[in-house]
Amino acid sequence: MKQILLIVGIFFLTTTMAQTKSKSIGSSASDGGNGCFNSNSKILNIGIGFGHRSYYRFSGLGYSYHASPAISLSYEQAIPNKIGPGYLGVGAYLGYKSAYLLYDNYYYNNNKYYYRHNWRYFLFAARAAYHLDALNFEKGELYFGGIVGLRYQSYSYETNSLDPNKNSYALNSSSLYPTASLFIGGRWYFVSKVAAFCELGYGVSYITAGISLKF
Repeated sequence: MKQILLIVGIFFLTTTMAQTKSKSIGSSASDGGNGCFNSNSKILNIGIGFGHRSYYRFSGLGYSYHASPAISLSYEQAIPNKIGPGYLGVGAYLGYKSAYLLYDNYYYNNNKYYYRHNWRYFLFAARAAYHLDALNFEKGELYFGGIVGLRYQSYSYETNSLDPNKNSYALNSSSLYPTASLFIGGRWYFVSKVAAFCELGYGVSYITAGISLKF
């Protein structure tokens, strides 16, 4: 909930700043010429994600579930010619996340053992975002878009048990399946080529925040 309130706050803050600047920027902003995203933009986003789906989870004595932060890397480059009242950026997205479920209260022949399920998630996708002139200014912007790609989930199982039936605890094997998602985001440049960004939309997490580098 706190993360959702954060991005909503960024949305309204950026919108308020955009409205305040609109009169002074005038026609130069309307054609995207002074926008932080324009026909020459090439941007690399490095993000950390918050909020994720728990694909497999137990609670109780002996169980512990752990998940790493979601890490994402995306690249976006503007199509030189405008499409409608703004610019379209296209590129690629790569996301990674890992998680494991450990049960360390397992007994066999009066000896204590553990078993552990490990998951790794990779998302490879094409990405597109639309940057409206009305929300695109010299140091900040709001944008929206989507990703389409493939999600790969790998699985491994480990245990130190001597139980001859220990493999019966293993789950399903790895899988590959298509995925798609929409997102909205905001970006603010605190120096000329470096910005903070935040996006709401599911990739390998529901909320992603990080740094944008402009080339």
